[in-house]
Amino acid sequence: MKKVLVVIPSYSKGGGAEKILSNILNNGDFSEYQIDIVEIDRGYNGLEDLPKNIKVIKSYYYEKYPNVIRLVLEQLGRRFPNILRKCLIRKDDYDIEIMFEVMYPDVPFSKRNIKKIYWIHGSIEDFSNTWREERFKKYFSDATDIVSISNKTEKSILDLYPNQKDKMIRIYNGYKFSEIIEKSKEGISENIAEKSICSIGRIEKEKGSDRTLEMLRTLHEKGHRYHMYYIGTGVLEETLKSRVEEYNLMEYVHFLGYQRNPYKYLKYMKCLVSMSKKEGFPGVYVEALSLNVPFVSTDVGGAEELSQNGKFGKIIYNDDEAIKEIIGYVEKTQECEKEVSEFLKKLSLENQVQEFKKLLEN
Repeated sequence: MKKVLVVIPSYSKGGGAEKILSNILNNGDFSEYQIDIVEIDRGYNGLEDLPKNIKVIKSYYYEKYPNVIRLVLEQLGRRFPNILRKCLIRKDDYDIEIMFEVMYPDVPFSKRNIKKIYWIHGSIEDFSNTWREERFKKYFSDATDIVSISNKTEKSILDLYPNQKDKMIRIYNGYKFSEIIEKSKEGISENIAEKSICSIGRIEKEKGSDRTLEMLRTLHEKGHRYHMYYIGTGVLEETLKSRVEEYNLMEYVHFLGYQRNPYKYLKYMKCLVSMSKKEGFPGVYVEALSLNVPFVSTDVGGAEELSQNGKFGKIIYNDDEAIKEIIGYVEKTQECEKEVSEFLKKLSLENQVQEFKKLLEN
């Protein structure tokens, strides 16, 4: 039986990468492998679902730790990656190692001659002229395969490391659309206002959560009394709640916390809004489209591919553009085009599971 190690930033904080991994592992037959997962950061939300034969065997630090301890551990891991590896991986006897996302701190591959896969979920152009550029040059050199999830992700890798072209593999994230639609039918206790928009994911500066609130404030100043739903948690949550009070928007801004089933809320939204600074292939955009909810997004990761030249979503480059597109969707002067279901067929979970199996077998 082949032993597989998967290292991931977190399998317990409700992020996109862990949902993708959870979907793959729960929808394929991997009984011929022993798969172990190691995570950097254990969150409050509890682990994503896993088959009984697959386990999360180690976490480096926990979300409940005081910030100063987390910061010290993060810096130690960054400065001494080989020691971090020894802390997390006691037995260096795996046949395949998969680094399932860019991590901070990062974990090096085994020095043994085994299959080594680096799976990149986001664009890495910001590595240029930083310590990460040289660090990941070594990781990509060590890798036998480099997986990208979008055109933009692959381009960002090859712009920095053009000699890695022969290792590149494209695997789009996969989705179980029938399940998303079924879950969206679950009832909710909240009354969702007709003119509502939402943001889904971690509430933090990197995700542009504060920028989204400032845009809602501007919309209200212009007379557009839209409701905003934050679905997720994060370090900026309390700060934003204070600002909501300061702006007197308590009636219009709703913090729903982490939701294992966000679709029951998402289906009521006029559009999904994301002002994120960095994404890979934004899964929540795909999920929104499967419910015929368009998106307004910064030009990150696979957003442009998913927008299909504005048919299914709008790519914006400043707040004024975002506000204009949000108004268009909420006031129904523009809509998500009907052929979205045909476009989404290539993003099925079945396709992704098959590609993952090929990676392990070859």
